[in-house]
Amino acid sequence: MSSTPLPTTTSRDRTLEPTPVGVDVGVKNLVAAAPTNGDLEASLVIEGDHVRKRHETLVEAMQALQGAKFDTTDGQTQLFAALWHQIRPQVYDAAVRAVRYAQKFPAPTLVLEDLSFCEATLWERRTVDDVGTWLLPALQQAVALKAQEVRIPVTYVNPKYTTQQCHVCGDLGRPENDTLECTTEDCPVGTVCRDRSAAVSIAQRVDREGMTEVIGHHD
Repeated sequence: MSSTPLPTTTSRDRTLEPTPVGVDVGVKNLVAAAPTNGDLEASLVIEGDHVRKRHETLVEAMQALQGAKFDTTDGQTQLFAALWHQIRPQVYDAAVRAVRYAQKFPAPTLVLEDLSFCEATLWERRTVDDVGTWLLPALQQAVALKAQEVRIPVTYVNPKYTTQQCHVCGDLGRPENDTLECTTEDCPVGTVCRDRSAAVSIAQRVDREGMTEVIGHHD
């Protein structure tokens, strides 16, 4: 985890026209971040395979413990604590890098998807096979906290179809694995990285849904 403190956003920055920076969180890529102008080449992507692999090991161990004929709560607690201790630096480093990326733009506002459906605690989701059900809200919370530390506003938008929507024409494309293919005939976009495109689409939703700063949401 980075120990270098983040520079604080100044009041002078706030007098500029805000720059929405969309942040898409996931498993294959922990973070994809991009501004609303749609420049995919300038976007940030942080890979997350190491977190997924550690979670797969945890799920296997948890399932083995749950199959035992005696109380394994203490063992499960220790296993889960060990996993979080291992991956927490990667989660918070990704959050710091996302905020540093946003700070490159004038008067940045971080835009996140509203994942209010993820209400269960990390412990309650410890044996869920899909790492995304608990990693995504944990990542979002880390990003929001780091943004608030340096006074960058955070806003949440509707997550519907962000990974299927073309960031240029706005039509729904054809997602396949890590890519998105835009099938709109007159759109210049062919096949792009799905997470990068989603980050831009998230940022662009601010214009349509309005900017509402959210502090302390999804704790």
